[in-house]
Amino acid sequence: MIVSLIIYFSIEHPIRFRTWNGRFVNRVINETLESINVKVQHGAREKPFTSTPILDLKNAVVNVLSPGNHYWFRVSLFCNEVDCPGAIEAFTSPMFQLSTGEVLNIIKINLNNSELISKDHGENEDIRAVIHWRVRFWPTSFIFRSQYVTWPSPARFFSSAALTLVRVLRGSNALISKGGEPLIGIINDADFKGFVKDLVFNTEVLSMRVRRLMINLGRGRRLPAFNGVAEYVTYTDRPGLFRLLLDVANAYGVGKNRALGLGYVNVDVLGQHLLR
Repeated sequence: MIVSLIIYFSIEHPIRFRTWNGRFVNRVINETLESINVKVQHGAREKPFTSTPILDLKNAVVNVLSPGNHYWFRVSLFCNEVDCPGAIEAFTSPMFQLSTGEVLNIIKINLNNSELISKDHGENEDIRAVIHWRVRFWPTSFIFRSQYVTWPSPARFFSSAALTLVRVLRGSNALISKGGEPLIGIINDADFKGFVKDLVFNTEVLSMRVRRLMINLGRGRRLPAFNGVAEYVTYTDRPGLFRLLLDVANAYGVGKNRALGLGYVNVDVLGQHLLR
């Protein structure tokens, strides 16, 4: 189950961000969840949500909020970790007033409530595919063995999306199958890890236009990151499961500090060539 809310809002008084605006979004989400008695631990490694930064209607990250303009952000919830119906009700308030005094006037909220479905069923068992796909990255930071990875690495992308998929399916009754064999039962085992490794080996970066950034998280913390666009080509014998990983990345983002609005991506499949 994927539950995401896109929240459009305006403000009455200017707000200037001296640090990464995802910290402000994080505060909005935390205080909203606290209103339904969900306390998010500050130091917790995994938060029950991911978010985007605040963007304007041209999808640009903003440093200043001005009266008269409209802005938006998205929050994506892990429903096996938080009461999604209660959270949705809390987020559909006409106004958010923070403990520090800022007020967001809600214009509209778009709710995406969708099931995770893989179409790798028996009749497609022998189908392989070459898939051409593109990712637009807003500020994103990957990490590998304590090292920051500030380019659109397909290995880090798949690793992050796969870990998120496992997290979404944890305790779920969702069925992902190949030839009627459920994958959910082996999702933490080598079979699934082998699938991800196979994707990494069979993926090439066709092009990329990226810019390296240094994100100011406040209190002296600075995080290396990047943004931009990359195109890839992937060969796989599990096109349905591959597309599922892309859906998860679209819904929850990828990489580090996603509860602070980092790792927001937009993934598009540009073409798919089936091989029998």
